[in-house]
Amino acid sequence: MPIEYDIIMDKQLVLAKGSGVITGIEVIRHLDALALDDRYKAPMKKLVDYRTIDSISITSEEAYLIARKKKKLARIFTGERCAFVAPGELTYDSSRVHQALLYGSGLNTEVFRRIEDALKWLDVTLDMNHE
Repeated sequence: MPIEYDIIMDKQLVLAKGSGVITGIEVIRHLDALALDDRYKAPMKKLVDYRTIDSISITSEEAYLIARKKKKLARIFTGERCAFVAPGELTYDSSRVHQALLYGSGLNTEVFRRIEDALKWLDVTLDMNHE
């Protein structure tokens, strides 16, 4: 599965890691799964780690669908702070588009090239097992 996640309860953190090729459908499936996860208790912090993906394949139409889906689920994700770690140009640019599409929605999203900067913004520390 291209996007797997774990919830680290004591840090109120969702740690989502991408692998392989990330598609719009995979992102929507991830959001649906997370919204149904009983462990998700808002407000949470979320780290989306794209450091190890092969590529990202999300069309403009899919980008809008993802943003609409996240806005639709905003009541579940209320107060969430979401940090994307996207060191590659394509993943960084795609994540920035997502950030722009969510602007003004109350869903706090930032994009970083380095995991250290994302963790600092989230005010979270991770041990080597999670990083």
